[in-house]
Amino acid sequence: MKIKVIGSGSMWTQYNSASYMIDDDILVDMPNGMCKNLFKLEINPRKINNVLITHFHGDHYFDIPFYFLLKSKSDNKNISIYCSKDGKKKNQELLKLAFPNSVKSINKSFNLKYIFDNKFRINEYEVEKILVNHGNMKPAYAYIFNNKNKKIGFTGDTSLCKNVEYMANICDYLFCDCMFIKGTSKHMGIDNIKYLSEKYVNCRFVVSHLDDSTRVELNKLKLNNIIVPNDSDIIKIDN
Repeated sequence: MKIKVIGSGSMWTQYNSASYMIDDDILVDMPNGMCKNLFKLEINPRKINNVLITHFHGDHYFDIPFYFLLKSKSDNKNISIYCSKDGKKKNQELLKLAFPNSVKSINKSFNLKYIFDNKFRINEYEVEKILVNHGNMKPAYAYIFNNKNKKIGFTGDTSLCKNVEYMANICDYLFCDCMFIKGTSKHMGIDNIKYLSEKYVNCRFVVSHLDDSTRVELNKLKLNNIIVPNDSDIIKIDN
């Protein structure tokens, strides 16, 4: 499995909004500026067929209309969206807002599927969708990819909760929210990540959604199982 960190920052930083690409075909979240960021990295968004959305805050799905428009003009017209059940309505509302006179023609121009199941398969991966706690934003989901002998998790935005601990316990790598110095009811902080890394020593924690001050402090830590990535970093995980 090859994971490219497209974005590692929170909204108010120079870093792209938190998002990841798996094996050049799967995106975890489609935040503001995603399509332009992919082009800057010399990645063609037209080739991406699978998008997993953790939750419907703007910095996790606001580039959906531009992705839809691009795919509608592409030879590759297959799109699978994995999200909560309200996702189809939210994406259509956003598309209508972005391109009010072209919604019907865009929708007719590609093959779009929505998958709301809690367990599904993408290519060679078995994927599980589980709830996390992102304050009043409900539902918010995390995803676990089973890659033969490895499990890789993506928390999305979340506070420290039971399912985050479940993921830390079973995953070899956990790409996780660490927005603040100190965790809140909406986002994890360095205190939460230190606790998880010391308790679940077999998991490697790739922190993301970082404020600038949080990134600075995380880089001072000397814990072997915490990775502080930069945008465009690639993490390869062998089976």
